[in-house]
Amino acid sequence: MTEQPKKYAELPLLDADGLHRVPNRLYLLLLLLLRPYICWLLTLTLPAEQRSMLAWIYPQSADFVRACLICLPVLLVFAAFTQRVPYDKKLRRGRAKKFWFAVWRYSKWLLLAVVAVDLYWTISHLPQFVAINAPWLLLAPLLLLLAFGWLLGSKKLPLVFAEWPEDKVQK
Repeated sequence: MTEQPKKYAELPLLDADGLHRVPNRLYLLLLLLLRPYICWLLTLTLPAEQRSMLAWIYPQSADFVRACLICLPVLLVFAAFTQRVPYDKKLRRGRAKKFWFAVWRYSKWLLLAVVAVDLYWTISHLPQFVAINAPWLLLAPLLLLLAFGWLLGSKKLPLVFAEWPEDKVQK
């Protein structure tokens, strides 16, 4: 008897620390929500005569400032994500670990609130005749709507946001 080849490779469900793997869609969601800061960084890296790129996406400077304020809680979620490593006694971050775990535990609801506010604000501040003059501005509301549905319907996200790495035992 010949063995049938497997259609799909077995992917590990856990990462190196024994936690559920963070879905790639969460990384994409963080990029989507942090787009004002990413645009700002891209604009800062351009030469001075080409810095009008930010005006393509945010025609008024007040819109850019509001977008940065709306996605400010996502920076907190991102910081908690970077702290999602096992505790090392040499670093002595016991209280900070508890704070970041509290932020991480409620990250789904923070992200859901930011997506809802960002979606409302983006749709309500679209310029007139956007489909004719600037159709690329319709991409953000569409992606935010998809992200909102994914955050509500994902069965893996509650598992990811409920766990935190265990302390390393120093011997």
